[in-house]
Amino acid sequence: MLLTSKPVIDKAPFDHISFDLCSRRKDVMLMSADLSKYTQIIRVKKELPDQHLDVGMAEQNLISVAAGVSKAGYVPIATTFACYATRRAYDQMMICMGTGPNTNVVIGFTPGIANPARIHHQAAEDLGMIRAIPNATVIDPMDVTDFKQALDVAVDIPGLVYLRGHRGDTPVLLDDNKFKFELGKTYPLRTGSGVGIIATGHATQWALEASVLLEQKGVEHSLLHVPTIKPVNETEISDYCFAHDQIVTIENHNIVTGLGSLVTEIVSDIGRGPRITRLGIPDVWAPGGTLPYIRSQLALDAPSLAKKIEAVCNGA
Repeated sequence: MLLTSKPVIDKAPFDHISFDLCSRRKDVMLMSADLSKYTQIIRVKKELPDQHLDVGMAEQNLISVAAGVSKAGYVPIATTFACYATRRAYDQMMICMGTGPNTNVVIGFTPGIANPARIHHQAAEDLGMIRAIPNATVIDPMDVTDFKQALDVAVDIPGLVYLRGHRGDTPVLLDDNKFKFELGKTYPLRTGSGVGIIATGHATQWALEASVLLEQKGVEHSLLHVPTIKPVNETEISDYCFAHDQIVTIENHNIVTGLGSLVTEIVSDIGRGPRITRLGIPDVWAPGGTLPYIRSQLALDAPSLAKKIEAVCNGA
């Protein structure tokens, strides 16, 4: 079992993740755009100041300067909110980072509906946007363990790497002694017959919550965590999908261009596959508010997800 027996909460995951990485890798340059406090970059800024660079409230400059830093022989990790990294600086990410061989890591925090503000701060389309850039790497970790291990791998991947980040109260769900992040690999969190559930990022946490309710109702199901959106092991996904008659994807992202689209593309290329139901942020503007409130409004809370998955099992 990859999951911990007793999940705990980490209140500032990136603070110790970034400090640990920079302590080990003196070629890593942690970069901010006047949001270090809000992405929880504290120790590196105070204790390793030579490995922290703040460009001010200018996200396009953040990405451009980071690309220049990579040409000087460093490995930049540009950090900001996901909405700013992708929508505001998309051209810089594509041209300055995406067209060359140098490693450039961008971490987008508060992705999807994880941000309490409304449209201008929510990034419900970031995975699809970066997935469309040739040769880019896209990773959506589910918890602290996944996040830390993925970042350790990301700093050695050539080209543009986009990683969704976790800040604040983040659960430690995966057992660090048993889980090993590998680029493209998928991870079974529950095995079984019935409906197959595929999830990524924050939504894997939601899927685990729904799984508890489904088990209580006696609904047979399995659960597959897919942290890498690009490049992904298509064989692992197709084998999982074709072992089930019904597949449900769950994501903290617009159902267009994200995980659901990825799974559908893989299955349709083979043909005659299972029915796929995509659950995530519907093609609408999400409301603002706390994460539990937004999830309830979009029917992404555990009871709503369990109800929808049960309906799929019943042929609805």
